[in-house]
Amino acid sequence: MFRIILTSFLFISSLMAFNVKSLLTYTFNDNTSYDIEKAKNIYFQNKCNVCHGDNGEKTSFNKRAIKDLSPAQIKGSLKDYANGYYKNNDTENIQMGIYAKKLSDNDINHIIAYLKGQNFSIELNQKDLLEEEPAPKTKHNTFLK
Repeated sequence: MFRIILTSFLFISSLMAFNVKSLLTYTFNDNTSYDIEKAKNIYFQNKCNVCHGDNGEKTSFNKRAIKDLSPAQIKGSLKDYANGYYKNNDTENIQMGIYAKKLSDNDINHIIAYLKGQNFSIELNQKDLLEEEPAPKTKHNTFLK
């Protein structure tokens, strides 16, 4: 029975050109260029700058600066906070959860655009398309030279 369900799922998903990567990571629409002024307004209206700095440069509560995180890490963290997935119930985690719950998916993408540049989604998808080929093997059939 399990095989039938799995096989039918794989068949249906292949018909729909299902992207398995989207199950494992957060993906972004590659046709979107975000309005930086709107993104900046969302960042400041939601008071992100109070703890994280005007450009996401502050390291607060012994955590990395959000400007150093990848777009997927930022989006994943905000989603986790919004859903209440954090290690402990510190005041900063609870407070971050309250702020994250207010954000829509579009707001999160705009915040990422403010921190990473308005064309971040286009650049991310270009990187995926232009992944480097592995180094050619040497005469001893290894990758090391």
